Amino acid sequence: MLGPTVWCMTPPSRPGDGPARPAPADDVNAAIRHLMEQPADSRRAEEYVRLLSLWAQATTPPTGATATWTTAA
Repeated sequence: MLGPTVWCMTPPSRPGDGPARPAPADDVNAAIRHLMEQPADSRRAEEYVRLLSLWAQATTPPTGATATWTTAA
């Protein structure tokens, strides 16, 4: 088994649900880390490509949004 399935969308939070859910990119990163613990084979490579696509979607700002850059101290 290659690990948990990562979905593109996170269900909306309702008032009173507690802390906000983690960002989808965090979920994808966790799935990639889990995947890299598996033996290297063609199935893992295919899943890696799929997860990279999800990560790109999760980290791309919406159209019209501007990026905020900061400098490391």
